[in-house]
Amino acid sequence: MQQEAVQAFLTLPGIVGLALMDGRSRPYFCGVDRFLNFQQKEALAQGILQVIETIPEGFDAFEFQFSGHCAYIYKLQRGIVLLVLTHSDLIAAEYLRVIKDLKATLEEDITNAIATFRLIAGSLTLSGAAYQTTTPAVGVTVSAPELALPPAPIVAAVDNGAALPGPEIATAGLPTLKQMQAALNQLSQFTTGYLGNHVITNYWKSTRPTPDLLPYLQIGRDAQFSLDLALTPDPQQRLSLEAQKWVQTWVAAFVKRCAIVMRDFPTLVQQKALTAEQRALLFPA
Repeated sequence: MQQEAVQAFLTLPGIVGLALMDGRSRPYFCGVDRFLNFQQKEALAQGILQVIETIPEGFDAFEFQFSGHCAYIYKLQRGIVLLVLTHSDLIAAEYLRVIKDLKATLEEDITNAIATFRLIAGSLTLSGAAYQTTTPAVGVTVSAPELALPPAPIVAAVDNGAALPGPEIATAGLPTLKQMQAALNQLSQFTTGYLGNHVITNYWKSTRPTPDLLPYLQIGRDAQFSLDLALTPDPQQRLSLEAQKWVQTWVAAFVKRCAIVMRDFPTLVQQKALTAEQRALLFPA
């Protein structure tokens, strides 16, 4: 079951490769031979383990940039660490769903997880591969045969088991996820009084911008927004400026869609639907 799950994961768009390491035996990489040579892989694994040792208890997922790719590392049971290397084709919402399933599959039989990766790594190793030798980006440097990976390259760390492939890094003065959720729910509740839950839910879904920067912000059948606690960081975490602009773009498209049915809807929203603070959150100045 583990072998099939790993091989299926490797076929997803945006997935470059995987690695599993336990800090004792050498790590087993699957699918990354086209990008990293042996020394780079070993050094990367050692750097990751060193970084994890410096992170406070409670955090079990991290994100950083490496050699033009985005890397996610997850702490599994018994000190085992899973590395996922991705590129720009990654679909965030799909990734968050599938990585959760993969982690669960590995942890069902964590004792045999290393053996599974050893078997797959042996079957996927490419002979004569063109290895990557360029200098990695942003805080990760290679001086063959060694690679330095200090804690600085980490750009996101969450304690819920899922690194977020988005720019949600806390920024002072910006709204928290909880505040944004409350403002969206107020707007949605106001609108359902005119058009009903089913219609409003469909309007929210059809106008959602891509790429999805907040995949854990979900709209239910009751036209209310919720935060997926399996995926979201702390609800009190502040959004990045880019994430707030993404929400504002979504709100603008939603209001425009509603205005097709109710011509005076934009005016109603500005005058009656929201508080002054909520308007400032959902509409650009």
